[in-house]
Amino acid sequence: MSRRSLPLLSFLLVFMTMPVAFGATIDAITFNAEPGKLFLPVEEAVEELKWPLLRDDMGKVFQLNEMTLRAGSLRSLTDGTELVSTEQLAQAGASVSPLTEDGRVRVGGFFRGFTLVVSPQRVEVSLAKQQLQGWQGNRLVLQTRVSSGRNGRTPSGEFHAGPYRAQMHRSSLYDWAPMPWSVQINRHVFIHGFSSVPNYPASHGCIRVPLTEGNPAKFFYEWVLTGTPVSVKRD
Repeated sequence: MSRRSLPLLSFLLVFMTMPVAFGATIDAITFNAEPGKLFLPVEEAVEELKWPLLRDDMGKVFQLNEMTLRAGSLRSLTDGTELVSTEQLAQAGASVSPLTEDGRVRVGGFFRGFTLVVSPQRVEVSLAKQQLQGWQGNRLVLQTRVSSGRNGRTPSGEFHAGPYRAQMHRSSLYDWAPMPWSVQINRHVFIHGFSSVPNYPASHGCIRVPLTEGNPAKFFYEWVLTGTPVSVKRD
């Protein structure tokens, strides 16, 4: 071996023992309504993949890495942030690895790509702030105002989403009042959509969520997994 090849060999040995940089690690978003699918904001995906992205006059994504998307094919957060699934990224040309046992998926190649991590969901409700937050890992997926039970009728504590849920539930206690996008958290206490959601406690005990403003009631119903921890706090 010549002396000239020694520096190159040394470089290769050092390179091979260095930790490999696989781009960003991104928290995935999962939906109860679409089991098995992983989502993330489309802007985060194209930034890591270095893909071109085209939007229409309304600001909606219609072309992803030269693949045309049909209108309404992308899910979105309540603030309008559009989401893309790993299935759609694969259709647009990205390599997508199988989900590992620790909940990781590699999207993209060696130099352009990212790792998508599936973290547990959790829900936090502040009765003092009249606010609900939905988290997945470190990602704030949903934040909305709510209206809880007047006179302290909404119990505080640690609960779980479900097991009962219904697109349209009717109250057996209060004149069969409509409760769209209902998710049970504790006996007769539900998180559900309602036409009237003032910025103060006004319900009989349930947690009302708006049907307007991006329809967080429907989003919550479709997003939250049965068994997800729901923490209701008075402070």
